[in-house]
Amino acid sequence: MILNRFYSDAKIAVALLLIVLLSGCSVPAENAKQITPQYAAIQNGRLEYYRFGHGSPIVLIPGYVTDISSWDRQFLATLAAKHQLIAFNNRNVGGSHVQSDHYESQDLARDTYQLIQKLHLRKPAILGISMGGMIAQQLAVRYPNKIGQLILINTAIAGRQSVRPSPATEKMMLDMPTSKLGRYMIALKLFFPASQRTQMGFALALNRFQPENYTEIDPAAVISQQRFLVLQWTKDNATAKKLSRLNIPVLILNGIADSVIPPINSVILADTIPHAKLIRWQDGGHAMIYQYPKSIANAVNDFIAKSSVTNSTAS
Repeated sequence: MILNRFYSDAKIAVALLLIVLLSGCSVPAENAKQITPQYAAIQNGRLEYYRFGHGSPIVLIPGYVTDISSWDRQFLATLAAKHQLIAFNNRNVGGSHVQSDHYESQDLARDTYQLIQKLHLRKPAILGISMGGMIAQQLAVRYPNKIGQLILINTAIAGRQSVRPSPATEKMMLDMPTSKLGRYMIALKLFFPASQRTQMGFALALNRFQPENYTEIDPAAVISQQRFLVLQWTKDNATAKKLSRLNIPVLILNGIADSVIPPINSVILADTIPHAKLIRWQDGGHAMIYQYPKSIANAVNDFIAKSSVTNSTAS
């Protein structure tokens, strides 16, 4: 048993080394060199975004201490085959700069709404993952008539209903290392089931969305502000009540093996939001878009297509 554990740890160590060596050198997606950063002026600053694909728009909101490179390339490619994607960096991440000492979910929801206005998007689908799902929920309750569909991946409801992870896991997330190696070690430990960590180590290195002019996140610049946002979210009972009155199509996608945001949170969301649809992946971890990029993206595509038909018939 000790020998097997040694070999398992050694494989993970090798994967980590390769990740560090390969990070920033992912194989570009088709036409990735033509995908260049653009900038939208908003109140007190600007947001950096990337726009590609064809069809109805999807705005993608990234998670905690992440940037546009947190999206899996195959996941994006499958979505972009049927939709125009707007992937952007939250404030003070990468090339997005907005003056603020601290912020909460409503501030980043307002940022996102201003981006939608600047780009003249008509009722886009909003897709948020993890902390991005918290921002997406806030956007939906504040501007329900301005979005078409809400897609939430591995996230939690606001307020006292939310179920927090174990104290050890929460501490690792809230005290996320600022070094690249440190963040990858946390990602491999927490974001995937143990049986898939080595494989997913390579996926994180090779399959990330990294356009040619991509600028990496500076974790030190945002970690305290985003930590504040997440902690405030767990106290926001008012937003949770508003979710129960939401009247837009909502899709909730959940990995049952998620250790960062306990899977029961997705069940609570599905029970709270009227007519929400819940789809779950048995072995899905917190970053399950790397485990099941095509099937998750196809679930999103199918949901948007069906809800768009229903909306047009109803109108």
